[in-house]
Amino acid sequence: MQHMTPTDEQLISRIKQDDRAAFRLLFNRYYKALLGTAINVLKDVNAAKDATQDVFLQLWKKRASLEIKSSPAAYLKRSTINRALNQIKAKKNFVGEEHLEQQQNKETDVIQQLEAQDLKAAMQQALDTLPEGCRTIFVMRRLEGMRVKEIAAKLDISPKTVENQLTKALKVLKVAIQHFMEKNSD
Repeated sequence: MQHMTPTDEQLISRIKQDDRAAFRLLFNRYYKALLGTAINVLKDVNAAKDATQDVFLQLWKKRASLEIKSSPAAYLKRSTINRALNQIKAKKNFVGEEHLEQQQNKETDVIQQLEAQDLKAAMQQALDTLPEGCRTIFVMRRLEGMRVKEIAAKLDISPKTVENQLTKALKVLKVAIQHFMEKNSD
């Protein structure tokens, strides 16, 4: 008999019901990745371990009232980033103004990098949902810089078809960007 690996959502549901085994599975599934995220923000392994462990500790403490609107993976990643940034802010109380400004710039850079990575992933996910022909046309036009007539000639289709497929692709990507922006404005 084959055991099915529980989804993150199933684990969260079980954790809400005080299931320590589910908590351990979720911890084992995400600890290393979240530790890497915290290290990228904090540049200090010990501080990153503290931040990551604190995220899981808070998850367990607040399990009964836990409401995750995004995926559990995204929730844990955002919680880890926030915890790491809070550690940086706490340290600011003990440093000079010049260092404070440098640290704020670093935080902004990290957040922008992470948001850019997340946006790129959302865009790629949206591109992956496009039908193959539509995706090919979009890539040729927007990423390779080909003109509509060149694409039409290369694919042996009319320029109007190319334009229609580009419009379709742009609509899908616009929706993906809107969802991304709404999700990240919480």
